[in-house]
Parts: sequence; structure tokens; C-alpha cells
Amino acid sequence: MALTQLRIVPDAQLPALLHSDPWLAASEDQRRVAQWRHQLIAPALALMDQGASLNHAAELLAVKIVVGNLDTEQRLLTAQLASDARKIISMPTIKRWIAAYKRDGKTGLLTKHTGRVRKDAGWEAQATALFNLPSKPSYAAVALKLRKEGFETATDSRVKRYLKSLPATLGQNSPQRVGRNLHKLQRSIWKQRDRTSLEVGEVYAGDGHTIDCYVAHPNTGGLYRPELTAFIDIRSAYITGWYLSEAESALSTLFALSSSMVTHDHVPAALYLDRGAGYRGKLMNHETTGFYARFSMSVIAALPGNPHGKGWIERWFRTVREHHDKFFYGGMVYCGGDMAQEVNRRLSVDIKNGKRKVPSLKDYEQSLANFIDEYNHTPMPALDGKTPAQVWADLQKVSVELPTEAIIRPREIRKIQKRHIVELHKRIYWHESLSLYEQGTDIHIEYDLHNDQQVWLFESSGRFICAAQLQETRGIVDASRLEEMRTKRLSGQVTRIAQKHDEALARAQDCITVDAQLQGLASMTSAPRLADRSCNKKRNDEIVLNLLGDD
Repeated sequence: MALTQLRIVPDAQLPALLHSDPWLAASEDQRRVAQWRHQLIAPALALMDQGASLNHAAELLAVKIVVGNLDTEQRLLTAQLASDARKIISMPTIKRWIAAYKRDGKTGLLTKHTGRVRKDAGWEAQATALFNLPSKPSYAAVALKLRKEGFETATDSRVKRYLKSLPATLGQNSPQRVGRNLHKLQRSIWKQRDRTSLEVGEVYAGDGHTIDCYVAHPNTGGLYRPELTAFIDIRSAYITGWYLSEAESALSTLFALSSSMVTHDHVPAALYLDRGAGYRGKLMNHETTGFYARFSMSVIAALPGNPHGKGWIERWFRTVREHHDKFFYGGMVYCGGDMAQEVNRRLSVDIKNGKRKVPSLKDYEQSLANFIDEYNHTPMPALDGKTPAQVWADLQKVSVELPTEAIIRPREIRKIQKRHIVELHKRIYWHESLSLYEQGTDIHIEYDLHNDQQVWLFESSGRFICAAQLQETRGIVDASRLEEMRTKRLSGQVTRIAQKHDEALARAQDCITVDAQLQGLASMTSAPRLADRSCNKKRNDEIVLNLLGDD
């Protein structure tokens, strides 16, 4: 009896059988023998169609077989169907074949012999359940666990042979072992999407990706992996804009998308994005002041956990890794999972000791810019041999119609306060035009990330009001909003480091003391003898049941 009963939850989306049709499920040999049987009894079937009885038709065919009154083809079929050359196909066998054909057609003539039937040893269900745990135990581990649970016949070879005979839905790559979502992604049919139905520049796909190379941090000189945010035009596969930053954020998305709009003077109709914070934050996604809404760009959100949805940009990131990052700086700073481990094992120590150097961020940025230009001018089979740049040349521009500096200015909503002032990010702004509006009126404030000396005020309808000047600041405020954001991020990092410091001090206090261990050893009784298996098994059952009861 097993200590812990496990069970497999069936997946309703998986097929129960490979083929529901017995004819298709049969082997080639089985179908070939069925064809021979049908050809042999064909004359008897013809007699029955003319009115002869089953017994009369079968008897006539059996007599012909005995006396050898058969044509060449029938004699050959008789020899092939007889299991022994000395045996003759009897009348009862012929009657059984005719009846089976009348009932099920050719399917009824299939041989039913399946070989030696395997005997159930009693541990098969438990072995299947153990093998399909998400921890992915091996064949030998499952066999050992079964023997510990009392199944003495569960040897390594028997368990392995049984588990390997299971269908793929319960085998090495079953949904339970690899995860249902991953199994679904790997098992489902991949549908090629038709990009030709789109116009050039109509839909962009965007995402962020941490580069697979080490570079020197601009401030510290230590190892550093910046975040690459990029946008690709789906129709032409042209990289329209990109930006390197510390991490994925709304600002990195803003800079990458705005650089694309400024460079090409074009506004896409829709953006295909994931649900990351850098793309779904209020700075970008607010229904009135967000960057998308200001330029009337629709947002198509990819499904969580489904990388196939935005495969265009994901595929391009893989191209960057395979054809740029692996060769950048002689391939010595690549840090992907397939990099030789010994090369980067002591990289930080070697850099500190001056034995090795890593390229600067500027070097990587220049190299990546050259690679993107080369990529945009490389012919692709998916574009009928054209380059992305050649397809992108057919762009019908939707002009931005805003000054360059206004494109990357974010907006927020604030209320007019007493004395006709507005407050934004602990900064107070005033203009005499604000006296025309009632206190509490909502206005849209457009601000510069690099300069906080003035802001641009708009009505909710979008009508420009004025450019208000900075009057005073409250508390300690950085001169640049970007500097203020960096300070805020630094404060968060310091807080997290302090928490890790406190946790390390708490873990240093030994929670398992020597005295406690000695007391536990003194209270333990001697272990039962190996020969007394029933006693040992009963005690284990009680321990497991107690543990399950506690849970």
C-alpha cells in the first residue's frame, strides 16, 4: 500500500486516442492481412449477393481450397493466410471472416492478436503519478520511491520500460512535467500571420530586452547590462526606433517611440505591446494625457504568458543576440546561457585586478547602431527578397505636426489652486492667465523632463492656455526631473539593501542550536531493525498521516 496516493488530473484538451477509426489505428501488417482475407472471400460474397446462403457459399469456397480448384491469385492468398503450409483454411474460419465482413466491413477482418498481454503489477498508476510530478523525477527515482512504498516488484528496468511505453501526454514532456502553459505553447499549431494585409507604418510592435553583453557602467565602470527598448514596423520588419536605458520604464518607451516619430515624421495607427509597466503606465497609457492618446494611437495588448503574440519583436531580439551580441568585442563579453562558463566565471575579479577590460556603453551603442542599419538593408525571404528599408520606402506618412521638443514632453492633470497657481512635482507655477479660471478647474500640464523652469498649460479640450513660469520649490527638489527620478530610484535601492542587511543579520543567529540537537537525539529511540519491515512501514505510515493531518 502506498504511503501517499497521487493522481493525474486529465487534460480535456488532449486527445484520448491517436485515431478513433480502428482501420487507421491498425498497423500496416494488420491492414495487409485484412486485404488478403477480403480478396479470398470475395467469390463467396458474390454468391451471397446472388442469393446463396452463408453456409453454402462458405462450403463451396472451402471445397475449392481443399481440392485446389483455385486460380493463381487465390492459391497465393491461401498460402499467405495459412499460418502453416500443412494447414488448410477451414470452413468455420471462412464463415467467421464472411460474418465479420458483413458486420464491420474490412475493419472486421483485422487480426485481433496484440502479442503477449502485460500483467498488471499494481504499481502502474502510482508510478505514472510520481513520474508526472512537476519536479520531473527520473525513472530510477520513481522506481526507488515505489520500492520504499512496498512495491517490491518495481525494479528499475520494469518501471522504466513501463513509463517509456506511456503516450506522450504522460511521458517525458507531459503537461504535468513541463507545465500546462508551456506544453500548450509547444504543442499548438503555429499560425503564420499575414503581414501583407497591413500598410507600411500602420502597426508597430514594441518590447524591452536586457542585452546579452557586459559593458562598463558609465558611472562606476563595473559590469553593466542596459535595457534595449525597440519598435519594429510589422509590415516591413523595419526597426523604426530604439533606446538604451537602465531598465524598462515608461521613460524608455517614451524615448524609443518618440525618436521613431521624430526621425521619420510618422505616427503609427496602432502599437502591439505587452503588459509591462513601461508600456501600461499612466505616462503612456492614460486615456486623456497619455502619450498614446495624444497622438490617437491604439494599443493592442499581448496576452500574458504568450510570447508568440509579439513574435516579430521577440524574433528580432534573438537576431540581435545571435548575430551581434555573440560577436561584439570578440565574443568575450557575451553572457547568454550558452556562453562558456569558464570565460566569465572570474570576470568581475579580473576587471578589478586590471587583467581584463570590458567595452564602454558608447562602444556598444555605436556597434548596435551599425548592426541595425545593416539589418534594415538585408534582403529577407519573408519580404520576397526585398530589404526592410526598401519596403519601408513605400511609407505613406501621417505627419506628427508638432515641434520636435513637444513630442517628448509628458502630460499630467492638475487642479488650479488658491491664488491661481498650479503645483507639479513639488514645484509651483503661476501665470496671470490662470486668474480667468475658477479654483479647482482641471488643466493639463505639459512639462520638460530636462528643464523645470516652465510648463505648458492646456484646457481639457486641448486648447493652449499659457506657458507658466516656475515660482518656487517645496522641499529638496533636483533641478531636473530626470535627476529627481534617479534620486528616487537610488533611495529605493538603498532601502532594499538595508532590508537585505537586516535579513543577513537575522539569519546569522543560529536557530538550530547544539543543545537542541542533543536533546532531540537523547529523546529518540533506537531505529527498528531492517528485518522488521512491517513495523518500520507502519511507523512511516503514522508519520506521514500525522504530517498530512497537520497540513
